[in-house]
Order: sequence, then structure tokens, then C-alpha cells
Amino acid sequence: MKKIIFILLILGLVTTQGMTWPFKKKELKTQPTPVAVVKPAPKPPLQEGRELIKDIANELKSAREANSKLKNNLATAIKNVQKAEAETSQVQQAADALKTWGIQQQMEAQKHFQKLTDTLKRYHRLKLIAALIAAAGGVLLGLQFMNLAPPPYNLGVPIGAAALFAALVWFFL
Repeated sequence: MKKIIFILLILGLVTTQGMTWPFKKKELKTQPTPVAVVKPAPKPPLQEGRELIKDIANELKSAREANSKLKNNLATAIKNVQKAEAETSQVQQAADALKTWGIQQQMEAQKHFQKLTDTLKRYHRLKLIAALIAAAGGVLLGLQFMNLAPPPYNLGVPIGAAALFAALVWFFL
């Protein structure tokens, strides 16, 4: 086992270091070559002045063209801004109309909800009254059948009948 590890270690060192040893890069020695610089022939000052005037005239012409383009772009931009302002005011008016419509709808919904809660309170109140009347009827019916039950249970007959009749009315209404 030790021999295998030793051989692998040697093999690893040889493969990692061995590739660079014989193939080391050699530095190339280069010598700069001289380049001849050509100087332009000097122009007479009058010709330079004319060329300078032509260049300035060309720049002025291009600046005028750019200025006219900018004026046209500015005019279209101003028209677009005015159009956008008009559309913004229309959108604002529509938003205000929608807001007032929403407020009215909320007020109507609140009014209908209040009517519904009042109706539900009235319904539950009437349901309770009906259950109490059914319980009273159950007590009277239980008193009629009270003599059929043995004495310790005979008091439970009217109470049970009242509870049964009240529960039936309560659940079915």
C-alpha cells in the first residue's frame, strides 16, 4: 500500500512538473526597426486662412441646419405637451366623475346593508317569539301526557316537550 501511494505521489509530481520543464518558453529578442517620419510640406498662410474660412462656413451651415431641426422638434414637442395637457384634464374629469359615482354607490350599499341588518334583527326577534309560543304549546301538551310517565320522570315530560317544540320551530324557521 505504501508503495502504491509513493508511486502515485511520484507520478503526480512528474506529470504536473514534467510538462513545463522541457517545454519552457524561450524569450524572443526583437530589435526595433526605424520608421521614417514624413513631414508635410508647410502651406502658405493665405491658403491656410482660406481653408479655415471654408471650414468655419461649413460648420456655420451645419449649425443652421441643426438649429432649424431643433426649432421644428421644439414646435412638435410644444404641440404634444398641449395635447397631453388637454388629455390629462379629460382624464381628471373622468376620474372625478368615477369618484363621485363610487361614493354614491357606497352610500346606497350602506343604506341597503342597514335595511338588511334591521330586517335580520326583526326576523330573529319574530323567530324567538315563535319558538317561545311553540315551547308554551309543548308545555301544555306535556301536561296532558304527564300522567303517563312514572312520578320521578313526570316533570321532565312538559320540559322535554317544550324544548322539542321550541327546537323544531327554531331550526325550521
